[in-house]
Amino acid sequence: MYYAPMRWVLLVAIAACTPRAEPALGADASTTAAPVAKNAAIGEAGKAEAAPPPRVHPSALPNLEVQEVEATGLQPKGALLSHDGKTLFVTNFLELHGKKVVTMYDPETLEPKGEMNLPAVVVESVISPDDKTLYLSSFWGHSVLFVDVASRSIVREVKVGAHPKILALTPDGKTLFAANWSSDNVTEIDVPTGTVTRTLKTGRSPRGMAVTSQGTLYVADFYGEAIEVYAGADRSDNHKIPICKCPRHLALSPDEKTLYISCLNASRIDALDLATETVVHKAKVGDSPKSIAVSADGRYVWSADYGLTRSVSVVDTNDWSAKYFMVPGMDRGSGIAVAPDGEHAYVTGWYDAHVYRIGFEGTGGRPAEAKAKISKWIHRPFSKDPGDH
Repeated sequence: MYYAPMRWVLLVAIAACTPRAEPALGADASTTAAPVAKNAAIGEAGKAEAAPPPRVHPSALPNLEVQEVEATGLQPKGALLSHDGKTLFVTNFLELHGKKVVTMYDPETLEPKGEMNLPAVVVESVISPDDKTLYLSSFWGHSVLFVDVASRSIVREVKVGAHPKILALTPDGKTLFAANWSSDNVTEIDVPTGTVTRTLKTGRSPRGMAVTSQGTLYVADFYGEAIEVYAGADRSDNHKIPICKCPRHLALSPDEKTLYISCLNASRIDALDLATETVVHKAKVGDSPKSIAVSADGRYVWSADYGLTRSVSVVDTNDWSAKYFMVPGMDRGSGIAVAPDGEHAYVTGWYDAHVYRIGFEGTGGRPAEAKAKISKWIHRPFSKDPGDH
């Protein structure tokens, strides 16, 4: 069958980095993680010494609730909010026949705004600063697609490495990076000309990426337990920062001083101080944080948790308290995007094929209507996954 090789790629990737399931703390659970000293001692392996174990502690964070929910395509992978905050894009990985490859929604109500029907299997997306061009990683096409948002059509295709996943765009919109999962490299693309500038060799299976306004690129080596750093005009200044096992996703603070890392195995979000390149905070979150995003003011870090908690987590960087919320009906959190106010996030359910607006209680939406919608599928058995042991 057409999807068989895709499933094998997914199974191998997940099973090789298997987190240990932990007992759930409840539908709304809070933890506080002790900080790591900014100049933590470095051991023989080159890693900062671990922080004391997180402890259960009352959090100042408000409780979370589902405020809106809407259907997506099959296996919704990524969530992306336009810069003007008017459109939410969801990439649907298992839409194999060109329909509903990307679905679009009103962020306030999650009312559908249309779909993009494209001849590709897409993973993730980023959008140009003017919101006119959507860039998509074409997994089996080994390429990046430039899609005109107004016409919903492909205007350019750039061949990259094998099986591109995460994309990163410089703030000026001129340089695009594609992390190539199977060829262990990152392709750098000049956006105005649509040409490949260079290919950067990485560790095994590059995944998460973040790029600063000065052009410094950070890449998570998923199987390498490291963050690759590429600096300089030609990105030739390259070194590695040892980090947690299976770092999956990266997000940069608005002031570009801190890099947040989703540590899949540890069910944790780490904060890396970029000046000293040391981990300064570790926050325990829901099981297996897959994707992370930071609020515009830098206060909150949100995660979509793929593991057995099937949750959304939020970390308050003011005091490093954290809370996770088991999302009713959601079967494996996948992609996440944060609203401009930082009090809402949009998370995709990988197996249940829905997108959820999660927010602090009492901050809007239609929670009663969302609950009624979820009741239609909440009793379906959860999907088994290679990562469950």
